Amino acid sequence: MLAPWAEQFDYHTFQKLREQQFTSLLKINHWDKHNALIESFPFDELTGLTLTNNSVVSIRGSKQLEDQYRDQTCEIVQGLLPWRKGPFNLLGVEIDAEWRSDLKWDRFVDALPPLTNKLIADIGCNNGYYMYRMLDQNPQLLLGLDPSSRCYYQFDFLSRLFPDPRVCYEPLGVEHLEIFPEFFHVALCLGVIYHRRDPYTTCRMLYDCLKKKGELFLETLVIPGEEPHALCVPDRYAKMRNVWYVPTVSCLKVWLHKAGFREIDEITTSVVTMEEQRKTPLAPYESLEDFLDPKDQTKTIEGFPAPCRTIVRARKAS
Repeated sequence: MLAPWAEQFDYHTFQKLREQQFTSLLKINHWDKHNALIESFPFDELTGLTLTNNSVVSIRGSKQLEDQYRDQTCEIVQGLLPWRKGPFNLLGVEIDAEWRSDLKWDRFVDALPPLTNKLIADIGCNNGYYMYRMLDQNPQLLLGLDPSSRCYYQFDFLSRLFPDPRVCYEPLGVEHLEIFPEFFHVALCLGVIYHRRDPYTTCRMLYDCLKKKGELFLETLVIPGEEPHALCVPDRYAKMRNVWYVPTVSCLKVWLHKAGFREIDEITTSVVTMEEQRKTPLAPYESLEDFLDPKDQTKTIEGFPAPCRTIVRARKAS
C-alpha cells in the first residue's frame, strides 16, 4: 500500500523490515486456528457493508446477513481476545474492549488539525481504533505501526470486513521510524513512551518522522508535580513489567523541547477511572481495579501514584 510514496522514504529498507516482521509473526503457531477460521470466512459474500465510526466503530450489514454469519463472527472475535481498544460492533457482534478508547478520543479530537489529504501515523496503533475514527476527515494515508501479532490480527479482521485503501497497518515499532524521515504531517503516539528505555531518543524519532510544521499528539502516564522530574520504575508500575519512566508533565515537555519540538501544549490531564479501563467479557484478565491498592485507590498496588494520563500537542518548527 505504501508504493505510491516509495520515493518519499526508505522504501527498500521498509520492504526488508516488513518481510522480516511478517515472517516472524506468521511463524507463531498460536494463530494457526485463527488463520484457518479466516480462510473459511466468506468475505466475498459480504456485500453492502457500511462503516460508522462514531464512539463505536461499527461495520454492519443487513439483519439477514448478520444473522447468517453471527456464529462465525463470534468465533473469530472470541479467538482474538483480549480486545484492549474499542468499542466495535462487527456484523452485530458487540466488542466491549478493556479501554473505552472513545473517551480518550473525545479528549483530544478537537485539538487535531484538519486531516484532509494528510499523511498520518498512528504509532502503537493497537487494532486501529483511532485510525478508523479519523477516516471521516478523508486523510490521504493512515499508517498504523504496532509489532503485536494480536493487534495485527484484530486489525486484519477489521480491514477484511471493510477494506479501505487509505488505512494501512505494518508490524513495525517506533524504532523503525527512521525509515520515514520528514514523511508525516501528523503523528499520534498514545501509550507508548513509558514502554521505551530511552524516552528522549523516542521523542527525537517522533520529531524526525514529521514534516516541517508537523504535529505530534503524545499521550503518556504522568505523575503529579510541577518540577521536571520522572519516576524511574524499579520493577513494576501498576503490575506492568515494561514501564521505564513516568514523568511529570513539565518533564515530558522538557523531553519534547530538547528533541526539537516547539509550541508544546498540554491538552488534557486526568486520572484513569474504572469507567475508562475495566475488565470485560472480551478482555477478561486483570485491569485497573486489580492494579490499585485496595485500601487506597490513589496509589498503585506498588505504592506509586495511581495511573494518570496526559495528552500533549507538539509542533515541529518550519
